[in-house]
Amino acid sequence: MKNFFLIVLLLTATAVVNAQWTSNVNVNTIITDTTGDKAVPKIAPTSDGGCYISWFDNRGGSYAVYLQRLDANGVRQFPMNGLLISGNPQSSSLVDWDMTVDAGNNAILAFTDTRNSSSINPFAYKISPAGTFLWGANGVTLTDSSAVYQANPKVAATTDGNYVFCWIYASTPRKIAMQKLNSSGVPQWGSAPVKLSGAGAENLDWPALIKSDSGSVIMLWSGYTGTFISPQNYKLYTQKFSPANTRLWTSPQDTVYNLGRVNGFYTPRLFPDGVNGALYCWRDDRNSLNIQGAYAQRFNSAGVRQFQMNGAVCSDVTTNHHFDPAGTYVPSSGETYVFWSDANSGQTQVGGLNGQRFNSTGVPQWTTAGKTFKAIDNNQFNSLNVLAKDTSIIVSFNETQYGSTNGIEKIMKTGPSGVFHWTGNILAASNITGSKSRLGMVTRQTDGMSILAWQESRNGVNIFAQNVNFNGTFGPPTGIIGTGNTIPEKFSLSQNYPNPFNPSTKIIFEIPSAEGWQPKADGVGFVTLKVYDVTGREVQTLVNDNLQPGTYDVTFDGSKLTSGVYIYKLQAGNYSASRKMLLIK
Repeated sequence: MKNFFLIVLLLTATAVVNAQWTSNVNVNTIITDTTGDKAVPKIAPTSDGGCYISWFDNRGGSYAVYLQRLDANGVRQFPMNGLLISGNPQSSSLVDWDMTVDAGNNAILAFTDTRNSSSINPFAYKISPAGTFLWGANGVTLTDSSAVYQANPKVAATTDGNYVFCWIYASTPRKIAMQKLNSSGVPQWGSAPVKLSGAGAENLDWPALIKSDSGSVIMLWSGYTGTFISPQNYKLYTQKFSPANTRLWTSPQDTVYNLGRVNGFYTPRLFPDGVNGALYCWRDDRNSLNIQGAYAQRFNSAGVRQFQMNGAVCSDVTTNHHFDPAGTYVPSSGETYVFWSDANSGQTQVGGLNGQRFNSTGVPQWTTAGKTFKAIDNNQFNSLNVLAKDTSIIVSFNETQYGSTNGIEKIMKTGPSGVFHWTGNILAASNITGSKSRLGMVTRQTDGMSILAWQESRNGVNIFAQNVNFNGTFGPPTGIIGTGNTIPEKFSLSQNYPNPFNPSTKIIFEIPSAEGWQPKADGVGFVTLKVYDVTGREVQTLVNDNLQPGTYDVTFDGSKLTSGVYIYKLQAGNYSASRKMLLIK
């Protein structure tokens, strides 16, 4: 029996090291470590506090699409190295693609391949949390024109349970194509996608898409004449489309930017504002100084422009470039935060991190120059992400070290005052030597924990992830944590994981808004979660608080206890449940 428990302990310890969030930033959480190249990873959050991570992978000789799901504790839900989504023929030159998660925690993937012709075409897949292919093994074809080059598909899961897609349709001139699928994957806007055309010879490019209210979506795209390398009369457009694909804002569209001077290779960015509107960030050389400036604009759900025409200026310093701005909006304060990479005009030094805080009308709050969070040095920045939790702002980026290809994934937290919230200011989420890129980030609104995912040349080129808790620590969060926004239908107390454990384990419970549960007038009710030994003696109180209905995750630390069986008991109103767990040291 002793040997049996030793084997169980070793297996459990191995599972914890390989499958749960780690506090060791020289290890990180391995998403895939097979041979071959891994490229263009995407990350999207699930309502249970976990996430999906997807990527292109040529372990079999050509690029295929793989998917992994992590639960709130960083435990893999699909096989190690991912679930194969599509092994169809693929162009060796990958283009951008997209992934989102719907209200049922299904992953919706939109990508291109050459299964129908030598030209890339867009396809869509819907994968359940259990890994079931809900739109068939080969997904849904989004276009009826297989001979036309069609790139960079984007997807939004709408509030009415449908899915809207947009992508580049490379006709002459270029157009934007759009299609809507219902929950079963059936096209809703005809057998052929809807085509969005520019004026005359205007080319349309760089579409981006977010959901809005009542089943609608908001889209951003660029328009220009001339060539992609040397665009003329460059503009940024936006429009809100109804479930029937009618235009809800000014027709033919509202203009975000119309001053003409944007580099064609740059991708403008679109972000949801959390209240059914949109935030737009871009860079341009509107002053003809050969200096790139950073700008932001916000439209509310009704299509009313919130900042001045052509955007609010992030910094009036014209001696430096302001590259690749990204932002977030805080509904509770009406403020917008934008961050960017600073570089001097000669681009010999390119590693500064600056930010700006705007009030509700786009007036700068951190002086007109913005605030410096990291002084310019020779390191290179890419993959800047900005997200908000309440009034706190989380910023992450990849920093490539000068004189090498080695990168470090960095993350920081700040707020309205512009001061650093964490000891160490800007933290390294991955210190190990290796070339890193394509950093993505999601932030849980329940507890503020952020999850980073990136590609890295470690043991080949692979995909890694790391969590960062709201207090700036790495590894399993401690204390009581809400893990989702969905209200459970009934009470439940889950079996702890791992079990047996040493020294800590997770306990998840659910509190509904249902008969037998008697919340107070403000919507909260008193909950206790206690741990007892086998004699009935109380060992520790884990929860003793008024809680909203929802799903909660609690860490129990048994490092000060002896090996043995313990009982944990949940009491909430008239509901009571208990389970056993085994501590082995």
